[in-house]
Amino acid sequence: MKEEKEYLEYTIKKYDEVIKDSKFKIKNLKKYYNDYDEMMDELERLEHKINKTIESKEKPYFARIDFQSDKKETCYIGKLGVSDYDNNIITVDWRAPISSLYYDSNIGTCEYNSPSGIIKGNLILKRQYEIDHQKLINCQDVDTVSNDGILKPYLSVSADTRLKNIVSTIQSEQNKIIRYPLKNIIIQGVAGSGKTTVALHKIAYLVYNYQDIIKPKDYMVIGPNKFFVQYISKILPDLDVNGVVEYTLEEILEKYTNEKFKINNQLDKVIEYDEVSELKTSLKMKKIIDNYIEKIKIYPDNILIENVEIVSNERLKQITKEINNTYKTIREKQERLKLILDKYIKEHKQTLIDKLIKSNINNKIIQEFKRNHSKYIKNNIPKIKSIKEYYKTILIENNINQKEFEIEDIPSLLYIKYKLGNDIFDNYKHIVIDEAQDYGKFMFYVIKKIFKNATFGIFGDLAQSLYTYRSIKDWNIVKDIFNSEIEYLNKSYRTTIEIMDEANIINRKLNLSLATPVIRHGEKVEYTNKTIEEIIKSIKEKYNTIAIITKTLNEAQELHKKFKEYDLITPQDISYESKITILPSYLSKGLEFDAVIIIDTFDKENKIDLKLLYVSMTRALHKLYIKM
Repeated sequence: MKEEKEYLEYTIKKYDEVIKDSKFKIKNLKKYYNDYDEMMDELERLEHKINKTIESKEKPYFARIDFQSDKKETCYIGKLGVSDYDNNIITVDWRAPISSLYYDSNIGTCEYNSPSGIIKGNLILKRQYEIDHQKLINCQDVDTVSNDGILKPYLSVSADTRLKNIVSTIQSEQNKIIRYPLKNIIIQGVAGSGKTTVALHKIAYLVYNYQDIIKPKDYMVIGPNKFFVQYISKILPDLDVNGVVEYTLEEILEKYTNEKFKINNQLDKVIEYDEVSELKTSLKMKKIIDNYIEKIKIYPDNILIENVEIVSNERLKQITKEINNTYKTIREKQERLKLILDKYIKEHKQTLIDKLIKSNINNKIIQEFKRNHSKYIKNNIPKIKSIKEYYKTILIENNINQKEFEIEDIPSLLYIKYKLGNDIFDNYKHIVIDEAQDYGKFMFYVIKKIFKNATFGIFGDLAQSLYTYRSIKDWNIVKDIFNSEIEYLNKSYRTTIEIMDEANIINRKLNLSLATPVIRHGEKVEYTNKTIEEIIKSIKEKYNTIAIITKTLNEAQELHKKFKEYDLITPQDISYESKITILPSYLSKGLEFDAVIIIDTFDKENKIDLKLLYVSMTRALHKLYIKM
């Protein structure tokens, strides 16, 4: 401990030197840079380095490995990698290739994959540290990070109103997914397995290791609702990643189509089977749209000026035939037609002017044609309507009558825009989709199309799929679309054994795979007739966060009328700060609380209700009440 305390003091001293040297460099930037923009970029980089180094100084590292290859390397691993201005490494970033030895390898012969190839050697020492406010509290030598005894202190802490980073406790099966190459991957993870956290750490890993070719703004996280997106929003900056885009499907729709939509996205309307909703989320809808798009008039019959033909129907047919064989989207076809017609008119302009003169066309129009012939091309080409107009026509033609847009309409609306033509998402290189089990096959197909240059990390849990008519029942369907591998996270780190054993009863009833809880015991699940007031009074001093979960939003709203002092979470909310929260079951996906009180109005013979109950039960870290 004495040597380790001395080394921690040395590390903090070196961090102070880096901070001091960075500040000195800022003062002298004008000496190094003639270009103002380059100087400002360096100023921003140095200020960021100073802030992150100051932040990391409180706990500069959490582990150490001694690795013997050609030479012995001692690496102190931290959330942030820090080097001095002589390029001496002080701490190694958890995302660096050699750090994988800490997460994956036991003492003895091992190897890791570096940019120069596989490095083989021996892991001599693996040590964990508990450091708080620059003070070494404890350290211990370990052989594996997966030891349940090592994990328990981290799993027993209270929940916060946001996710935390898990860099010091990443498990081997999680690390495999985090460090997976920039390729398509599907993750089936049980409740509490850390799917969302792993997904965000994976982005942090990719940003660090692919920083020379991909910028943070070229990554996107797609979440199920704005509240969930806000909930996860702070973890990426905490992992030194800024600029990653975080969207809901509704936001993607509006961004991609450049149109405003009011989408009904409430689960209260979910029914066992809905024929129209099933159609909208299946590839049958794609065929319907394809057939409709083919009938849209996108070319003029001829180009006229005051009823004088300046480009004939025969010539247009010849041009458009060649265009149709080469270009796919309507936008591409029309833009190409404009270019060809523009060139044709330029080459024959005098002949066409003579024709207009002979036809006694008003001289003012002829002069306008001389100055701006492109205007007359544009005026003759059929206008593209709004996505809403096209979609409403498609619905009417297929005898579908609806007053508002629903979540099931999103893939069709996006696909219509894709067929018309849009490339605004072409810059994205990696997309993480969370809670993906509730996407339909058509939605996955469309996402693959509109993000044509991206790879995908698709995270979900079949046990939490809530829509019988569109939820994924088998990940192999998605695997075929993305040509991807499927990996599994079967161990639950969130709940106690007692809570997970109770939740697994539902999995057995639904013939789904069981979650394996980490060995952390707690109180039994309590089925009770006590009032909410009595339950809250008995636990509010013990737990930091308490959730009262109802089956539906209507039930949550009614309950909130009685308990107005608690926060109510609805689909429109983006955050919550209260210690005690009321929310419907479907909005609780991905969240966690110290204690959960479930208002049991669930139908135990209904599959959707059972899944909603499973989702609700697995939000609890330490204590679960089922109020009968």
